[in-house]
Amino acid sequence: MLIKSLIIIFLIILVAVLLILTYIKRKRITKAATIVRNASETIVNNAMIQVAKQLKMDGMEFDGAKGKSVADVWGQSVVGFNYHANLKHSMDINLIESKINKILAEYCRKYQLEDEDGPQLKVSDIWLNQNHLELDVVYLINRQTKDYLNDLSKL
Repeated sequence: MLIKSLIIIFLIILVAVLLILTYIKRKRITKAATIVRNASETIVNNAMIQVAKQLKMDGMEFDGAKGKSVADVWGQSVVGFNYHANLKHSMDINLIESKINKILAEYCRKYQLEDEDGPQLKVSDIWLNQNHLELDVVYLINRQTKDYLNDLSKL
């Protein structure tokens, strides 16, 4: 009877220790992801400030320079941000995407944000609702974000 009680107590303590270690590990991973996302957000926001400046003369007015993380939708490791702009006149969405990607590529060259696959900042998704533009810009710094971009290109 005593041995059974000791075994049960040992198992309870073991489970408690494992739960605590799992909690600590999860907290550390979440904190690391938050640090990466915050640093990445600054980089992408700075790039989008340049995009907004250059496209203002084309009739695009961005709603501020801060993007909203898409990690809540696509997963914690995906480094992407959503931006909004109002168009003063009708524009071709493919032309808009091309112009933004070109500006982002120039920004990446200037600030050495390139890897073997090219610029690390790209438009991943773009859509128009009347004269309101929404776009997602990704920072391709990890495998999860690159996989996300590849998955979107298959749609």
